[in-house]
Amino acid sequence: MPTDVQPDLGRSKRVLGYLWLQPGISRINGYTMLWGCLTGIPFLVVINFFQPYILTAMLDVPAAEQGSVSAYLAVLHEMVMIFLVGPFGALADKFGRRRIYALGFIVTAAGLMIYPFAESLTELALFRLVYSFGAACIVASYSTLLTDYPAEASRGKMVAMAGMLNGIGILILTALSGLLPKMLSGMGYGAITTGRLSMAILGSMCVVAGIVIAIGLIGGDKVSAHKDKMPFLKLMAKGMQAGRNPRIMVSFASAFAARGDVVVIGTYVSLWGTIAGVSIGMSEADALARATMIFATIQTAALISAPILGILNDKINRVTGLVLGMGLAALGYLAFGFSENPFEGTWWVLPSVLLGIGQMSAILAGTTLIGQEVNPKYTGATIGVWSFFGAVGTLGGSFFGGMLFDSWRPGAPFLLMGFANLIVAFMTVYVRLRWPQEEPLRMDEDEDTEPSTEAA
Repeated sequence: MPTDVQPDLGRSKRVLGYLWLQPGISRINGYTMLWGCLTGIPFLVVINFFQPYILTAMLDVPAAEQGSVSAYLAVLHEMVMIFLVGPFGALADKFGRRRIYALGFIVTAAGLMIYPFAESLTELALFRLVYSFGAACIVASYSTLLTDYPAEASRGKMVAMAGMLNGIGILILTALSGLLPKMLSGMGYGAITTGRLSMAILGSMCVVAGIVIAIGLIGGDKVSAHKDKMPFLKLMAKGMQAGRNPRIMVSFASAFAARGDVVVIGTYVSLWGTIAGVSIGMSEADALARATMIFATIQTAALISAPILGILNDKINRVTGLVLGMGLAALGYLAFGFSENPFEGTWWVLPSVLLGIGQMSAILAGTTLIGQEVNPKYTGATIGVWSFFGAVGTLGGSFFGGMLFDSWRPGAPFLLMGFANLIVAFMTVYVRLRWPQEEPLRMDEDEDTEPSTEAA
């Protein structure tokens, strides 16, 4: 939503020269939050990108079964997210974002390091649980900080910057995870040692990132320290009640369709590329490196489009922005899903670019809208519920997409997500027409009232 409200220049600080923070947040806190954007979500993507190497080279899972195995692992991961992201959001309100966020990095690092030591699919699933616990901490805290820290006048630009940093971090980590097996195998290490060393390097980087978060966010919970001193279960109920606001409701729906984008893309682009590469005679390491090119194209398109989309979200009505975001995402997913072969000529470039732009536009629009509409007293709980819907959507997309990957076509997960984004776009059109006013639809959380339909 466009806004002419300027931050309190006497109390607010800026990062990068143009991003205003809420009063009480220091520049160190702000830059540390941006560091979390660069590292947090990317460490939750890299395991899905590296997983095909573990399945193919280390556990010798047949190619015809890898879609189903990936789906089951994704379902396990998302079940943990569904049960824990909401509670961790509320815990972040009660005990501080910094503690929950830093804990997430450390536990995620442990999960990354032990993952390639699995000697069976059962052990792989158990080790994935450790990783998923850390991921739930990161997602809940990251989303809450991204809502807490920016001043309203900079919200869209801050979310866009976060999206850019996510993209840069994902590019760096996926490129590294794609190159490490090739480098280490070229040095004479066997497939198993190569996988374990690669993940140990990535896990060590995650530990360092968590230490930076733990130090840099000291004092950064002042903005929210007064908010949520009510009982834990009541906090969770308030987060669910926020969905009575129709704009928050479509933000929840957008999370269902869009928050799983990076997981579905990270899982099935690398799986599709690895299987296709091995089928034409490439080694597992070479096939993963080739899949990295496709993934890098998607993320580069997302990265380049992020600042444009962020400025646009601050200039237009944010519900309109969500309509555009979900529409672009649907177009990108459908174009990529209907493609046939990831290694055939240069056919993959245009669908990959569309997919990257669509992924970024959907995520930025949903994040910006809920940041505008959420009641500041219940930020963590509401964002936790928003992330819960994202986990449910990711679970459905990953599971049914994996089943269809094996039984129908490799592009099936992308088609599934494309139609989901399209449905949410139509839902958002209704909300835009039904509640056209520009200002947030503030509701009394203790009363069963409907938002006013009067225009501003």
